[in-house]
Amino acid sequence: KVDINRQRYPFSVVWGPLPCITCCCPCVGHMGIGDSEGKIHDFNGPYSIGIDHFMVGTVWRYAVIKGAERDPSGWDAAIRETDQSYQKQFHNICCNNCHHHTADALTASGRPQGPGHLGLLSAWFLCCMYGKCTCC
Repeated sequence: KVDINRQRYPFSVVWGPLPCITCCCPCVGHMGIGDSEGKIHDFNGPYSIGIDHFMVGTVWRYAVIKGAERDPSGWDAAIRETDQSYQKQFHNICCNNCHHHTADALTASGRPQGPGHLGLLSAWFLCCMYGKCTCC
């Protein structure tokens, strides 16, 4: 169960604003994915995965992925596999970033949304257009 006060978002995609950048371009922000315990995993820099310490602090939006709770070990394995892959990769704000990490973890879990695999814009759209705001 989601616990906003404790920053726990099981089986969810999460989003938060990037200071200074989001105020100029509201669609830009930082994204992560919650494991079965609700700990957020995010690709937060070159060769770095944050676990249970969301790079931008507080989550502003989240979307719970329907059906993911039916296979918690598979969900966690997909996130772990994606984390291991991204720990070996250079972070690039445009071409290889937190949105790609989240989309790849969703795809690895067997949850592509729509045709093909879940791309970075689809992951953002899922969270920001269909997700819930943490302040409401």
